[in-house]
Amino acid sequence: MKISFIGCGKVGSTVAFAAGLRGLAREMVMVDFNAEKARGEAWDILQGRAFMPQVDIRSGNMEDTAGSDIAVISAGIPRKADEPRVLLLSRNAALIADIVRQTVGYSPNCILLMITNPLDIMTQLAYQASGLPVSRVIGMGTVLDTSRYRSCIAAEFGCDARDIDAYVIGEHGETMVPLRSNITVKGIPLERLAGVTTAKLDKIVDDVVTASGTVIALKGGTVFAPAAAACAILEAIVHDNRQVLPVCTYQERYGVSLSLPTLVGREGALGSFSPALSAAEEEMLQKSVRNIRAYAEQLSEYLQDSAAAK
Repeated sequence: MKISFIGCGKVGSTVAFAAGLRGLAREMVMVDFNAEKARGEAWDILQGRAFMPQVDIRSGNMEDTAGSDIAVISAGIPRKADEPRVLLLSRNAALIADIVRQTVGYSPNCILLMITNPLDIMTQLAYQASGLPVSRVIGMGTVLDTSRYRSCIAAEFGCDARDIDAYVIGEHGETMVPLRSNITVKGIPLERLAGVTTAKLDKIVDDVVTASGTVIALKGGTVFAPAAAACAILEAIVHDNRQVLPVCTYQERYGVSLSLPTLVGREGALGSFSPALSAAEEEMLQKSVRNIRAYAEQLSEYLQDSAAAK
């Protein structure tokens, strides 16, 4: 299994480190515009090999990614605490389109795992630019938001976060949809636990929606939780364990890329599911779709203007 990491910022390098600790690849290549940064990150991880599963890790350029089974793309300009993710669109669109085309040129059979923000639009751009099937272009989507949701529920009500079945769907952004109508703990409805109130759930939902901005304001960027979320997806692909994760893929019925619970395995995204939604949740999802669609239209206009300027 060969995994290439394109973008060696804080998130990209941490995903690579976590993937190495989990033994998810026999070969890893790290690529960055700053070649010395990529070399340093690869060398740093390599120096821990005495205490981790054995992996051949090195830095290189795009040519060195040839034959990758999975390409993790986190390159791009990071988001600031007080700005919406969509403002990253014009900054990152041309860069990501070029990276995707190069990646697929060297690894035509790879699966793309997109981490760059704005996530939904970058996933849609990657799908359009790559020419790959829908199943092989996956965005981290609301896997991260779902982890935050389950973790906050667990902390509030004294549960094991791994026992909680709760999803965030839709946009990985301001219009994300934390589902409240069907949360369970080992199959037991959450409302049957002692101390569960609407007010507490309202606070949890608010915390999840604002989580990224809060962490960015406190420490400059979100790193560890995104890396854990990305590695959950990588693990599902590498081990073909057919895990249901709310990854982002292009959804033809909505005409945009967004997150829904999806079966993930060695061939990528094997099919998504539409969870039962309350009327309020369905309305929120439609708002999320409209928001992503508006961004997609902005992306299309930007790409047309860029093409006309050349």
